[in-house]
Amino acid sequence: MKLIYYFWGHNYEYECRNALRIFDLNIDCEIKTAEETATEIEETYDIGDDILRLISTLSEEDGDEVGRASLYCNDKLLFESEYKGNEIILECENNKKLRKTVVVKAIHQVLKRYYNVTPDYGILTGVRVVKIMITARRHHKTDEEITRILRETYEVTDEKIKFLWDILKIEEYYINEEQNNNNYNLYIGIPFCPSKCIYCSFTSFVGCREDIINDYLESLVYETEQTIKMAIEKGLNLNTIYVGGGTPSILSEKQINIIFAPIKKYYDLSEIKEITFEAGRPDTLTEEKLLCLKENSVNRISINPQTMNEKTLLAMERNHTAADIMLKYEMAKKIGFDCINMDIILGLPGEDESDVKRTISQVAALRPENITVHALAYKKKSELTRESEKLYKDYDLIGKMNDVVHRWCTEAGYNPYYMYRQKNIKGNSENAGFTLPGREGIYNIVITEELESILACGLGASSKIKISSDRHIPVHNFKSLEEYKGRMNEILDKKKELLK
Repeated sequence: MKLIYYFWGHNYEYECRNALRIFDLNIDCEIKTAEETATEIEETYDIGDDILRLISTLSEEDGDEVGRASLYCNDKLLFESEYKGNEIILECENNKKLRKTVVVKAIHQVLKRYYNVTPDYGILTGVRVVKIMITARRHHKTDEEITRILRETYEVTDEKIKFLWDILKIEEYYINEEQNNNNYNLYIGIPFCPSKCIYCSFTSFVGCREDIINDYLESLVYETEQTIKMAIEKGLNLNTIYVGGGTPSILSEKQINIIFAPIKKYYDLSEIKEITFEAGRPDTLTEEKLLCLKENSVNRISINPQTMNEKTLLAMERNHTAADIMLKYEMAKKIGFDCINMDIILGLPGEDESDVKRTISQVAALRPENITVHALAYKKKSELTRESEKLYKDYDLIGKMNDVVHRWCTEAGYNPYYMYRQKNIKGNSENAGFTLPGREGIYNIVITEELESILACGLGASSKIKISSDRHIPVHNFKSLEEYKGRMNEILDKKKELLK
């Protein structure tokens, strides 16, 4: 199948490609330029039963922006749609965004009718949906107006609108502009794993020798200390620490002490509000490592099953069993960890809603303080994407899986506290964190809603440095071991410039 876009009056290629990917991850998409459109739009000829033409126009009429879309198969008009700018309200005044919105809404309507699907998040393809609500409040919109923006402008379903308000109800406790501007959060990246999961595209290395890991840690410690010095000089307060990966728990106790050493030089770790350590793979956890984390004041860890189905774990190339998850969870609780997160993934190959019910029932029975529910996303560099002949959106299946998980979490006393979305995500769904009352993960909220600066250290890590109430500038670290070490000063110079 192929779809050819013909643009007239705009060139919003990125937005229009994303509008198509809401419905179809496999269709070949071609963009025709304005000149080509002018020539071809008048022609009527047989282009084949498996080729669609979508004519998208933007014009100004009586001082108003008007977006139109017409979907054809051969010369037959299938669907058409029109939106006017005066029919649309946005979270803030932005003429460029208004023009893009009328174009995308018109396209969305004809594609929605063609594919016979109503996406939960409507026309939205961005990561941060709740941030729309936060921005609207900052621009003095009432809650009623915000609901109308979500429902009428972005076409979010009523069920998801309620879900978003439930999240904001918890997140708003952490929204304090003065405090947010004075805080920073430290991310430490450990890019090593015992094996590579088939759905993962994060920068990580498998089977590295100890000398390579130790050499990396030497560079990481240097970057961490220099970054902390910059933050202190800027007068920023350290709010949270997050050690992620990769699989940080692949490190030995000695190596864990090494990564915390530069932080301890400047801070009393026992006074840091939240220190999270991803101990996601139970096959890397020991009692000695957990005790070492406690000695370094880690007060939140992740132990991630992804699924409790043995067959799926094996297919994903995770070297542990469901029993291992339960064993390591109980060990961590016995040692004294009173805030544990557990991740699960919806839409893993071969699973249906009964598999997800089995997983969430076993996870919820353990009563972890946080449960994070991911809808599977097809990552460009993952083995799953490379090896898949077809990428499935699975709207119906993901909808059923979400219903199962949300029902179990609600009945078990969990509330949603943050959410974000990813490109090429199944069911056009979301990744969402659920929490027992008062136990939400602070780092997850501030990074997702971009409330505070994130100063990230480590290979492939990305800092987001806040320069105004609604603007961050990223600094992306190098993704190869050689460049990360050899070009460290370039990274630090960029951070220093932004933290002046």
